[in-house]
Amino acid sequence: MEAEGQSQNTIKRISRKAMEGFNMIPYHLGNEDSEEEAIILNRRNGNYNSKDATLCYTLPIHGYGAPNNKLFLTQRVNNVADISDLEFCNKHDIDNTGLVCQWPSEDVLAYFCFSHADLFRSKRVIELGSGYGLVGLVIAAVTDATEVIISDGNPQVVNYIEHNIDANSKAFGATKVKSMM
Repeated sequence: MEAEGQSQNTIKRISRKAMEGFNMIPYHLGNEDSEEEAIILNRRNGNYNSKDATLCYTLPIHGYGAPNNKLFLTQRVNNVADISDLEFCNKHDIDNTGLVCQWPSEDVLAYFCFSHADLFRSKRVIELGSGYGLVGLVIAAVTDATEVIISDGNPQVVNYIEHNIDANSKAFGATKVKSMM
């Protein structure tokens, strides 16, 4: 009985976001109607991890570099915790916060960045601990930054960042965008 109680305590300590966000940047799940359909589609197509979904963010401004003002981010489906991810993090003494979810603060920071695009003009920008990279991708797509480096301390998360950079590369214009661990 005690082992079961310890297991429940461990589950409660897994990082989860507390809310859906502020919806400052509207998004929807790719072309799918539900997260479950996204998982089925990914399995059928052999794409990425079966726990992934692609979100389409629509930037609420017009006339900037993003085609149709859309960015696509592949990330984990909400509420999917995988013990192998936690084992990997423990083995390499890194945290899993970037892999867990899209944090509401990213929405707010991304909105601030494109609302103040002039702050980034001709600048080199590095986003530290970016998670899936929403803020860095927004900066790369809607400002005239010279270079944007999107980083995270978890190599699994950096793989997502690299995929998301590739998926949105046409939106960046002359801005150089790369990932870094």
